[in-house]
Amino acid sequence: MKNRPAINSILILAAIFALIQGCAFISLDLASFIQYQPFEERQLQPGGKDKVLVVEILGPITVTALRDTFRPSQGTLERLDAVLGKAVHDKNIRGIIIKIDSPGGGYTASDLVFKKIKTFKEKQHVPVVACITNQGTSGAYLIALAADKIVALPTSMVGNVGVILPSISLEGLLEKLGIRNQSITSGKFKDTGNILRDMTDEDTAILENIVTEFYTNFIGTVQEYRPVTEDDLKIISDGRIMTASRAKDLHLIDVIGYFEEALRQTEDLAGTSNSTVVVYRRKGENSGGFYSWP
Repeated sequence: MKNRPAINSILILAAIFALIQGCAFISLDLASFIQYQPFEERQLQPGGKDKVLVVEILGPITVTALRDTFRPSQGTLERLDAVLGKAVHDKNIRGIIIKIDSPGGGYTASDLVFKKIKTFKEKQHVPVVACITNQGTSGAYLIALAADKIVALPTSMVGNVGVILPSISLEGLLEKLGIRNQSITSGKFKDTGNILRDMTDEDTAILENIVTEFYTNFIGTVQEYRPVTEDDLKIISDGRIMTASRAKDLHLIDVIGYFEEALRQTEDLAGTSNSTVVVYRRKGENSGGFYSWP
């Protein structure tokens, strides 16, 4: 890596300065010194001139990533921006397969990724097929709704439609330890959700209203993009996770199959065949097949 000598020099100087100050802890934004490698097109399956691009949604869904390690990384939305920014210049791309292996993530991040894929699809006039490999649950399933068709592997987990706002209270433990919460707030609800105290009924009502609003939006998106019935929704709406076969019964997915089925669906929608299947990855990232991670 061409920036390594400069990074080493900075770290040595920082360490010397810390020792002089009598401090043994160093905190640096190390990733800011590292340049991302450009994406390279890698062929997953040879074919003709027309291409199908595999776009990967992997792991917890985030907008950005932590920047406190030596290894540069990007959030889900950041990486998607870069991938689609490259794809827009390739007129041979006739369709997109969204490979999903994610338990979900932040509601805002998931919604932004969903919107990004929909916007790309509409502007570029290309079909999009989601292929859920291991899991496509919660926010990851929301992203799958941006696709024209959803394919899921027979062993995949799907669903978990809903919103969660985790919360705990340490008030009882602190009392046993003789520790008092002395937080000062500008208003009675400023510290709603503060783990140092139990929530009041009013606190709970405020947070429940937020969860209900987000949940209603999520269910509304499912109803808009999937042919679900009222009976389907009675089961889906409790937030359960389910197998691909159960998800198909409840109209959350279209087809149970593997990569080959996702490719067939994409080519059918695009009106093409014998496509070259490609993926964008950076130098140094894994060069494996469709199911591999970078």
